[in-house]
Amino acid sequence: MEAAIYARVSTERQDLQQTIESQIAILTAWVRQQGYHLAAEHQYCDRGYSGARLNRPALDRLRDDAQAGAFGLVAIHTPDRLARKYAYQALLLDELRRSGCQVVFVQHPISDDPNDQLLLQIQAAVAEYERAVLGERFRRGKLHKARAGQYVANVAPYGYRYVPKQDGCPGHLVIDEAEAAIVRLLYRWLVDEQLTVRQVLKRLQAGPWRPRSGKPYWAASVVHHILSDPVYTGTAYVNRYGYVPAVKPRRPESPRSGSPTCKRRRPPEDWIAIPVPAIIDPATADQAQAQRARNAVLSYRHNQKHDYLLRCLLTCGSCGLAMHGVTYPAAGQQPARSYYRCGGRDPVLRGQGRICPRHPIRCADIDRAVWDHVVALLNDPARLLAQFQHQAQLATEGDSQERAEAQQLAARLERLGREERRLLDGYQAGIITLTELAERRQQVARHRQAVEEQREQQARLRRERAQAQAVLTELTAFCERIQQRLAAATVADQQAILQLLIERIIVHEDTLEIRHVIPLRSAPGEPVRPAPPIPGLRSDGMRPA
Repeated sequence: MEAAIYARVSTERQDLQQTIESQIAILTAWVRQQGYHLAAEHQYCDRGYSGARLNRPALDRLRDDAQAGAFGLVAIHTPDRLARKYAYQALLLDELRRSGCQVVFVQHPISDDPNDQLLLQIQAAVAEYERAVLGERFRRGKLHKARAGQYVANVAPYGYRYVPKQDGCPGHLVIDEAEAAIVRLLYRWLVDEQLTVRQVLKRLQAGPWRPRSGKPYWAASVVHHILSDPVYTGTAYVNRYGYVPAVKPRRPESPRSGSPTCKRRRPPEDWIAIPVPAIIDPATADQAQAQRARNAVLSYRHNQKHDYLLRCLLTCGSCGLAMHGVTYPAAGQQPARSYYRCGGRDPVLRGQGRICPRHPIRCADIDRAVWDHVVALLNDPARLLAQFQHQAQLATEGDSQERAEAQQLAARLERLGREERRLLDGYQAGIITLTELAERRQQVARHRQAVEEQREQQARLRRERAQAQAVLTELTAFCERIQQRLAAATVADQQAILQLLIERIIVHEDTLEIRHVIPLRSAPGEPVRPAPPIPGLRSDGMRPA
């Protein structure tokens, strides 16, 4: 029998401690001991994914393969590796068993006995309860230590060293004189010479100073944090920020998608102040904040004079960084010029050791090429619908054949049911023995499972064809609606249309790769929302204008 294994760890720290390797070793040894066959592609591992969520890449592949009948058994170390919520455990176990896949917890074997099922439910509820209790206990413990004046973060800010708790003395910060001298130097550059963060970065790169990490380049976020954190004036704050889920999550899935990852500042009355040794005097800190405010007013980020059609859509094909618009003012007889430039052209702000070789691209050329391409797609949606046409035709052409196959499968199931009833009648009449009955019933059960798998595969194909037909109909309607706005579209309208239809534009040396998104509505009357990117739905390489 084909078998599969599933392993999971929640944090990168657990991964570094090789806990997932130990799970894989235990599961692999168990599978081989039981005499099952384990293929390399049937080892599913989620690294850094919490058990309190269902959208895990390896788990999704496991569910898809189990539904396709790729294996008949999946081995998992313990129930909490599958999920830490009872509702999720029950959903996954029911789904896998309906697919004909047996689930085995190696360290906690669970049978179909009602007592074992009750134990599984209790263990899942206890695991969910422990997770909530531990989280709340850690949160309250840190707040209690902070109110007592103890510095609770183990990583000290630049310019300090953290001294852990020992001999009754709580954990606290002490000044690292070598780093503190650099902190004072940065404040002097900002206040006395009125430098910007970028100018400070350039001076740091040119000098002998290096960050704590030992990297050759300073990050702009590190310098900005040093010049704005109140800890350097003698007060560190705990409970200053809270974390909430992203309002507009990124399209590519990540291990923390849907988790509270965005910082939101709490009200000042919730902050907990902890006294620490001061490196900068309050007067210098006030002057630094005033200079930072003046720099922010003059920053090019606040320039609203120029508008770029492909804002936030361009990615450099050489280094993978985003491209942004820049405009050079008119000089003499030469008019103003606008370009899209790769962020890797400035290694100071990006903290890279090399300059991206991608040359700036004229905004007018690439804007016209992309807009004409999108307009052509909307006027001729058949190019977008090409990959759906075949399935949509199969949905209409294969109905009669599919109905005949469904009738044949139903007749086979009915014959198997009659055969099983005759076996029971024969055993009751004493014609066959109990051993023969068990063997024959196992054969009937295997045949029934094979027929059920065929029926499930047919149902899945019907759903995929119906979905393709729905995509075909809805996308055609969308193109008809949007065509009325193309002729008189303003720059803002064009930006909205491009943001709706394009996920990303990859700029290569002589081509553009446009990754499209199909906007669909889940029900009539709902606003149009971008659908997730559909693999393979990409345009061919476009020659530059």
